[in-house]
Amino acid sequence: MTIEATWLANSGSSVCDLRNGTAHWRADLDAPAGDASLPNPHDLLDSALAACTTLTLQVYAKRRGYDLQEVRVTVQHEEATGSYKLMRTVELRGELAPDVREDLLRVANKCPVHKSLSAQISIETTLT
Repeated sequence: MTIEATWLANSGSSVCDLRNGTAHWRADLDAPAGDASLPNPHDLLDSALAACTTLTLQVYAKRRGYDLQEVRVTVQHEEATGSYKLMRTVELRGELAPDVREDLLRVANKCPVHKSLSAQISIETTLT
């Protein structure tokens, strides 16, 4: 799937529109230059990990018949020259034995976005 981001100078703002062909969402710069109610690009990156972890765990738990009642994932990041560190906390609620919790942690670490962000990433850019 292709993600398209568009910004128009005559919009009067720094907001960019994002689309993937079926969904539409928006992003902006950090306040005060932008709209603080919209996620910034780092929020979008961090939220991809949080969402993927949550969705992966719910599907897996349902398939395994685990009594998973709630998943809450928080992601924070730290930036330094040449590094971007993601700190993820996974909170699980339900009647879950220790071995089930360990299994869910194992699965969280295998969600597709986690695997992508842990891999070597290369970016190829074409200017048209």
